[in-house]
Amino acid sequence: MIQKFNYPTEIKGKRKLYSLFKGLKNPLEVISGNHRILGDNYYINASFTNKNFIFSQDKEFTEYILKQNHKNYYKSEIQSVTLGKYLGNGLLTNNGKDWLKQRRLIQPGFSKAKIANLVSIMEEEIDKAFQSFKPDQDVDLYDFFHTLAFNIVAKTLFSSDIDEGKVKELGKIITEVQEVFAKEVRLPFYSQVLKFLGAIDKTIKKSNRSKAIIQSVLDKRRSSGEEKNDLLDMLIQTRYEDIQLPMSDEQLVDEMLILFIAGHETTANALSFIFFEISQNPEAEKKLKQEIAEEGENIFTSESLMKKSFTSNIIKEAMRLHSPAWAIDRQALENDSFKEYSWSKGTLIILYITGLHRNPKYWNDPDSFIPERFDDENAKNFAYYPFGAGPRLCIGEHFAMMEMALVVRKFYKKFSFISYQNQLEKKALVWGLKLIV
Repeated sequence: MIQKFNYPTEIKGKRKLYSLFKGLKNPLEVISGNHRILGDNYYINASFTNKNFIFSQDKEFTEYILKQNHKNYYKSEIQSVTLGKYLGNGLLTNNGKDWLKQRRLIQPGFSKAKIANLVSIMEEEIDKAFQSFKPDQDVDLYDFFHTLAFNIVAKTLFSSDIDEGKVKELGKIITEVQEVFAKEVRLPFYSQVLKFLGAIDKTIKKSNRSKAIIQSVLDKRRSSGEEKNDLLDMLIQTRYEDIQLPMSDEQLVDEMLILFIAGHETTANALSFIFFEISQNPEAEKKLKQEIAEEGENIFTSESLMKKSFTSNIIKEAMRLHSPAWAIDRQALENDSFKEYSWSKGTLIILYITGLHRNPKYWNDPDSFIPERFDDENAKNFAYYPFGAGPRLCIGEHFAMMEMALVVRKFYKKFSFISYQNQLEKKALVWGLKLIV
């Protein structure tokens, strides 16, 4: 007997064709439009691959997938298989027991206490970047923050064991890998063309080159016998609970490569949006500068950076309006149901965080920049998931929040930023949203 499922309202006809083709180039416009037409949940069958997709910007549905029944959901094949062939088996691409084993091993290194030890390394890179600023200087925000965030990750991971040339080479490789990966994800039927043209093999070779660079840094650290209290030391020193053995070099390199990628792209994007929103809201800038002055000598301490503040409110509100990770994907391991809906094993769930963060069902005046909304004592229960939720909550949340607070305070202690534009154009990348100026 064939089991029938009760999917949400289906996208059909011309709207389906529009969604499948226009969505390749501008997924944000298409997904947002579909939600406006069909509500918080909808379904589409991708004809080319015969895969079922449920899109949702509903808080309860999101929490069900990420929290209540998370064991029935793996990261989709998009990340575990397609991306995995380039980046290996790190936290971002792994699933199941292997993922849990790695998460338990690495998690302690990203506690607030551990991250606090990295403030001085971050400060050095930020100060170096800001030293070049001159009055009335024009700056491309995205390029500037992309370079800064990448350098911060490089130094917090490797301290002084990697030179500037290797950092730039890694950055170039990672950008090129993302471009090919994006084509594979957006145009699945184009994968065979990429393969035929040799683009995939070429990209895998580039990825292997990036791993070789990281392996050389690892070898250098081991041979030196030095301890530098950075993330690399933490990864080297960790031991699996059951066997009391360290990670293999292959696993270490995979984890470091993924930390490199995940640790800079979304942060660079978020900082670009944060500075844009401050530039459009002079009262928020005035209040931020006042807080910076009142904090005095404590302004750049880890305690001040991590506590609830107007600085953190600004960061949170900018990430609500411009979600660094615009969607979260999951794939059902078994048939499942939630409320009136039911779906089959293998269904791909796209949790549309951008839509959820502006859903008027959960937010008053959802399109306005109001940092003070995070003063609410119930803020922890908001429909707000910039770092995901549940067991796979982003391991770098504390790192990213402290880094962004430090950048914002360092900048606005001395400078102001005026944007030439008062409208944004966004481009959906693999890792998040890019600000187009």
